[in-house]
Amino acid sequence: MFMEVTMYLSKVLVAGSFCRNPYDVHRALWSFFPGDTESRRDFLFRIVQADHAWTEMLMQSTRLPEQQGDMARIVACKEFTLVLQAGQRLSFLIVANPVKTIDDEGARLDSQGRLKKCRVPLVREVERREWLERKLQKFASLETVIIESGLPIRFKKGRESRVGKIQPVKFRGVLEVKDVDGLSEIVRNGIGPAKAFGCGMLSLARA
Repeated sequence: MFMEVTMYLSKVLVAGSFCRNPYDVHRALWSFFPGDTESRRDFLFRIVQADHAWTEMLMQSTRLPEQQGDMARIVACKEFTLVLQAGQRLSFLIVANPVKTIDDEGARLDSQGRLKKCRVPLVREVERREWLERKLQKFASLETVIIESGLPIRFKKGRESRVGKIQPVKFRGVLEVKDVDGLSEIVRNGIGPAKAFGCGMLSLARA
């Protein structure tokens, strides 16, 4: 059994002044897809490199992006088709946000009177690997994995003005495809939380 997944891959530059707030970056990328403002986000991205002037990003989308304004520029865009087949060995790369859920440290309650939950980053390498294995276990098996911590991303939490932090982690290695339908969904929709902050995009290539 095999499946073809066709999408668009774009190299994007976002003005450095627009990258101080991670939410603005997400808004800039949304501008490439005008139309239905209620539509579900159908793109993923990750930061490739950044300086004071511009931040370079790789964006994957199911729709063809359209250039809008000058705060973010599409440098290149191509359509690509990923062919998945059971038993296939592929190299992979993903920047993700591996977390676990715990009870709120301040013992705050939600609107239903229940103890609030919060996400905390996984810091031990073995926990991070196990997290990725759980996310992929039904769809692919990991052969090799290299894990690297990235720079933390800080942001303000809405009206509360509390500062939140995301700890991106880069995973790369080789996997074997088990379920082509399930893995294709992961490629389209991403893995884990913090997709609006550049996490979750799974890139696959021939091993």
